[in-house]
Amino acid sequence: MPDELLKKNQEVFKIKPIGYVKNEFFESAESEKMRQKNSYIVIYPEFQEGLYGIEESNFLNVIFYFHKSVGYTLKGARRRGVIRGIFASRSPRRPVSLGLTLVKLLEKKGNKLKVKGLDAINGTPVLDIKPYVGKMDNPTFPTNNP
Repeated sequence: MPDELLKKNQEVFKIKPIGYVKNEFFESAESEKMRQKNSYIVIYPEFQEGLYGIEESNFLNVIFYFHKSVGYTLKGARRRGVIRGIFASRSPRRPVSLGLTLVKLLEKKGNKLKVKGLDAINGTPVLDIKPYVGKMDNPTFPTNNP
């Protein structure tokens, strides 16, 4: 890879959130506990039109920013003491503090999405939402179509 392309690929990006999480969790808790509760994703007015047709999806992939996460280790003890690299874990302490969670869409009202299964805390910036599409998101894709 030419040096100029390598340098360009390491640029810092500016990303504007499309909304934020609203729920009862103000500090990180066990993921399983958080995923049992309902949360709301509040979309900023300038992005609300982008929700058109979202009710046709039962599940959504939510990409968010771990805004309270500080620092990271590339390799270390993860949950239950297992040693893993950061990219082999779901830890919120990452070099690029992005989270991804599949949630169930329960309801859409205006600019608010009621979801279940989100493991992000209150106030977490939401960066993007994509519908879950079984044909594309299935772990066997694309190997199931030779």
